[in-house]
Amino acid sequence: MLEGISRKGPRAVAMQMGLILVVLSWTTAASAQNNDNAQTAATTATQSQQSRTPKTVKMPALQNYKGVKIGSTPDEVRDKLGKAVIDDKDGFYYEFDNEIVQIRIGADKKLRLISVTYSSKNKNTPTLEDVFGANVTATPSADGTIHRLIRYPAAGYWVAYSRTAGDKPSVTVTMQKL
Repeated sequence: MLEGISRKGPRAVAMQMGLILVVLSWTTAASAQNNDNAQTAATTATQSQQSRTPKTVKMPALQNYKGVKIGSTPDEVRDKLGKAVIDDKDGFYYEFDNEIVQIRIGADKKLRLISVTYSSKNKNTPTLEDVFGANVTATPSADGTIHRLIRYPAAGYWVAYSRTAGDKPSVTVTMQKL
C-alpha cells in the first residue's frame, strides 16, 4: 500500500496519510465507545441479576423437616417420622394433622426430595421468612399467590415456597437435591 502512495506527489501522500489517520481515529473512537457500551450492558445485566437474587446466601434457613433432611436414608426417615401411609422403594407419603408430606428416594437410596403441604388450618404453617430468612422477599402475583425458589449449591439442594391465594391459603415447602 505504501508503494502506491510513494509514487504520487508529496501532496497526495499527505492527503492519503491524513485520511488514514482520520479513519484510524474514528475506528479507535468507535471501538472505545463499543467497549464502553458493552461494559455498561454487562454491568447493567449483572446489577439486574443481583437485584433479583438475595445477597450471597450459602446455607438455607430451612435445613430439615422434623429431623429428616436431604441425603437421609429410608431408615432414618422411618425412625424420625414413623410409619408412613405409603412406604415403598421410591419414597414415603405421610399425613399428619393438617400436613401432607411426600418424600422421594433417589437411585443412590438417599432422600432427594421433601415436599410438605400445610393446610390453612395449621397454626404452624411456615412463612416465607421462616423458610428463607428475614432478608428474602417475594412479590405476590396479581391473584395473591406467592412463589419463591432459591438454589443453595453449598448445601446441595434448592428450597421452594408456594402459597395459594384466598382466605384459606395452603403453603407448600419443597427441598430437592440439586
